[in-house]
Amino acid sequence: MKTKHRGGRVVLAGMMAGLMLAGGCVSVDLAKLMSKDLQEIVVEEGEGWGGRDKVLLVDVSGIIMEGGGGLFANATCSPEYIKAVLRRAEADERVKAVVLRIDSPGGTVGASELIAREVARFRERTGLPVYAQINGLGCSGGYYVAAACEKIHIQPSAITGSIGVIAIFPKYKKLADKVGFEEEVIKSGALKDIGNGMREMTGEERAVLQGLIDSNYDGFLAWILRSRPQVGDRETLKKAADGRIYTAAQALEHKLVDRICFLDETLLAARTAAQAEDAKVVTYGYAESPDANIYSSAAVESPVKLGVQLPGLSGPHSGFYYLWMPGH
Repeated sequence: MKTKHRGGRVVLAGMMAGLMLAGGCVSVDLAKLMSKDLQEIVVEEGEGWGGRDKVLLVDVSGIIMEGGGGLFANATCSPEYIKAVLRRAEADERVKAVVLRIDSPGGTVGASELIAREVARFRERTGLPVYAQINGLGCSGGYYVAAACEKIHIQPSAITGSIGVIAIFPKYKKLADKVGFEEEVIKSGALKDIGNGMREMTGEERAVLQGLIDSNYDGFLAWILRSRPQVGDRETLKKAADGRIYTAAQALEHKLVDRICFLDETLLAARTAAQAEDAKVVTYGYAESPDANIYSSAAVESPVKLGVQLPGLSGPHSGFYYLWMPGH
């Protein structure tokens, strides 16, 4: 009966993919449709004989966004995924430390905040060492999540910073005029359709949106100051938090990170902090693979990959982001 159920899900996945491809190019993660269960995979064995302790390696990779269970959502960068991983880790008494492997330009304000809160609450409940290792990118919302950790380490070539908030409201009136598209809005108040791309933004609307930006920015600064008092006072932090990105050396100078090193060195530091030098390194979410190691992606691999794009949906939607967006 179980086999028939899985077969039905595969057929359903294929039908959905076919229907959506008929209307445009899409990127479909069929593994998300076919498997919901997290798997524990050993990616590095411990040094000792018969060691039972574990260090959990958690991926925070890609755009941070809500809706981790959806068809188009990122498997390792949603509050849903992180909460599920940490809940499982908390239930396993053999997990002695956690390392967040971060490679993200950030994402939505809400999702970044939720993931960071889950990490902070996990630390409070368990008392376990939780380290961040920034590989590649740890910008904006990615840094917001890193700040929830006890220590932040960064690879020598990685980029971090971009502390701040950005809101994007595409303007498409000129394009609509060319193709003859019109829109009529009936609203209950002057600000109900704030950000409407079919018209110019008013001064009042801009002021309202700037107020929201400033409020979220203040929250970002407050989070860093609470999590990392070593950065100094608010005015000192604001000078560094003007949206610019930093090299590893520059981030260390501003005390945004604690150490420049590689992932294997951070795993060793976490083992040492947990007094579990012989611990093996595990992660949750891999498909079965004899080649899994500490540099492998934690996303479940799909037997079928469709690497095409849906026109018009390749960039972020209107909204507020803790996100580094080169070119915007």
